[in-house]
Amino acid sequence: MSRASFAFHYTARGGVTTDRNRQTIGWPLLKHADERLQTLAEVPQDRPDWAQDLLQIARAVYLADKLSLRKGAVDGWTRRIDLSVEVITPSVWSPPTLRLLSRIAETLSADRWTITVLSGGQRWPQQGRTTYADIEEVALFSGGLDSTAWAAERAKVAAGPLLLVSYFEPQWGSQQDRTLTAIQSAACRDIEQLKASQQVRLTRSLEKSARTRGLLYLATAIYLAAAHGVPQVIVPENGQLAVNPPLTPARAAACSTKSVHPGTLHLLNSLIDGLGGEVAVVNPYLHLTKGDVCRQALDAGLAPATLTHATISCGRPPRDRPGAEHYHCGTCYPCLVRHSGLLTALGTDSTPYKTDVWALDDGRDPTVDRRALQRWLCQPFSVRDLTTDTPLPDTVDPDPLLRVVERGRTELVQMFTRHGRRITPTETPPRRLAWAS
Repeated sequence: MSRASFAFHYTARGGVTTDRNRQTIGWPLLKHADERLQTLAEVPQDRPDWAQDLLQIARAVYLADKLSLRKGAVDGWTRRIDLSVEVITPSVWSPPTLRLLSRIAETLSADRWTITVLSGGQRWPQQGRTTYADIEEVALFSGGLDSTAWAAERAKVAAGPLLLVSYFEPQWGSQQDRTLTAIQSAACRDIEQLKASQQVRLTRSLEKSARTRGLLYLATAIYLAAAHGVPQVIVPENGQLAVNPPLTPARAAACSTKSVHPGTLHLLNSLIDGLGGEVAVVNPYLHLTKGDVCRQALDAGLAPATLTHATISCGRPPRDRPGAEHYHCGTCYPCLVRHSGLLTALGTDSTPYKTDVWALDDGRDPTVDRRALQRWLCQPFSVRDLTTDTPLPDTVDPDPLLRVVERGRTELVQMFTRHGRRITPTETPPRRLAWAS
């Protein structure tokens, strides 16, 4: 087996695989919040086995991802990961569904995945509570601008309880609490929150990239939605970062995260359908720019200070910079998109960034994303650029997505102009291509 090939067996019972070529891994390796998860999943009816199995598989994929170091790969990235997982009902995991599952993992991490299932999983026990939370709506909540805007919007709708699924980061959990407090102060409905954890309980070296954690977040929300009979899981992400076109050819595929890309969500929804599930994952902000989302948050009643000081949108937050005092580095691509959106909606941005990237000369290392973004904005953008990196499903019209990327580019150009840096297009953008179903 090469240095970039790995094989694992995931068990939830603490057993050990008899296959000497596989390393045994399990949920105890993650600092978890299963007690809270099961409390929120307590319902009178049986919980769907497929949803628990999907969550176990997502946990296994995430662990395998973190335990497989990329440094041994010839290209410094691509690994081959062979993973077997114990599930409750292996019969529903047909070859087509397993192929879909592998395609999702490959889309997220740009590795070669082979995923198989075995019997041995056990249903989580019902706690027999006489009262339980009757959840009516489920959404992911990272504490970023997008999820905060959506939560603020939905909190004002007079309806049943809203469940926000978060993955707790000890370095900035207090920021999530501040944001949620601001939302709850004007809420017209009950709001529940699940704070799970993705920290791996090991002292050995772990892979720094974690492209599959998006699947872990989504599978957790899907499990809770399925348990409560909620038909949708909402994952709010502006179209600019959902599509996330690479700024340079070197950033293709998983170098730019694709966890909320329309193609990824289509694969995931196809997988759920193949398993017999009745939950759909939906992104309501797909056709909005970052500036649009900031306006939505303001319209929902959030104060400008909440947007700038309580939300976190950084691609390198404190979990990646231990001991950091600032929640935003100010130099990464997500920080730049955030800055452009806040400037568009507020006219100013008082976010306390660690570094003022606009005060640095081009030759400095922290300006690498700014320079890549500036070069990208100088180039035309077409339907071909929209679909070459990660294809769109046939059910998605690329024309509205092209328009939202173009409007987002306008916001970014205006940001550069405000900071005295001109964007000079190299040529006239090609005529937009028509879409045919």
